[in-house]
Amino acid sequence: MGYELAVNRACHEVIPMLQGVLRAAGLRVEQSFDLRSALAAVPACTCPHHGTARCDCQYNVLLVYGHASMPVSVIVHGHDNRCWIALADYPGAGTVAELTAQITQALAALLLNNSQQAQTAF
Repeated sequence: MGYELAVNRACHEVIPMLQGVLRAAGLRVEQSFDLRSALAAVPACTCPHHGTARCDCQYNVLLVYGHASMPVSVIVHGHDNRCWIALADYPGAGTVAELTAQITQALAALLLNNSQQAQTAF
């Protein structure tokens, strides 16, 4: 993953903000995976971070579309009121370079809006 943004907030708070800044940038966002929804059918699953079934771990995958038909996957994962937002790496990234740049700009807007609670790592 080439770009990662760490935010001192729970994923369930960050996902709507992230979707909002991406949509405001003119991008289409589809949520393709949500760990909490997937685990609803398996309530006794043991958490690798907490060692118990009672945890707040989150893992979400957003498919972000621009003008091209190929989306970029944005992965949001976290636990304990902290989450990490990352862009998936793509072989031959030139095909999604423009979309990746738009997403990165939207993430920068999210960072600016939450500058007291976020930090970046490249």
